[in-house]
Amino acid sequence: MLFFYRIDDFLAVGAPWWRRLLSRSPVSIHLRPGSSFPPNHPTTKMCLRLMLQDLRENQCRNLVDVGCGSGILSLAGLKLGVACAVGLDLCPQAISTSRANAELNQLAGRLLLVRGSAEAVAGPFDLVVANLPLVVLTEKLTELVRLSGANASLILSGFQDVDRPLMEPEMRRLGLVAERWLSEDLTFYAVPPSGSFTWMAVLARKKTSK
Repeated sequence: MLFFYRIDDFLAVGAPWWRRLLSRSPVSIHLRPGSSFPPNHPTTKMCLRLMLQDLRENQCRNLVDVGCGSGILSLAGLKLGVACAVGLDLCPQAISTSRANAELNQLAGRLLLVRGSAEAVAGPFDLVVANLPLVVLTEKLTELVRLSGANASLILSGFQDVDRPLMEPEMRRLGLVAERWLSEDLTFYAVPPSGSFTWMAVLARKKTSK
């Protein structure tokens, strides 16, 4: 898969084929996605944009990426200054792909890969990232909150604008406050089953008592 894009003219992501273009950005990720979730999908790009914004504003020692796929979000966090990351995925092929991409970016020593889901680690983490299908995301939301530290950020995506009315009550129920919402369209030649072309991502935090 040949792909290349930039996030906020700072973080570049692309296949190794684009190494010259990648080298021109302050931060770059070389990626071979294999059969994992497409690294150029709108939800991935929005997660990267929220991560970049959040890490510019908040200190982050560690992160966990639930459903890491190609490892792109974990690797982005490490490239942006997070000391260590944990990538979780149920698929053994995804773990292999993430490991290969960590080696490609010389980050294998800072990325721990675990075959499993959110229940497989204890936390707490300063940043919790999950780009998952809506059904899985809502099912795992309690666990994602459990993994987050007291002042942690959570970046959630994998749902569409028509799903926001389902996500917001679940987030409120678990004491999460949305700080930023992003949306981006993905055009098809036909109307998708959901009836919407618009994907969403949210940066949230735990509600603090005054």
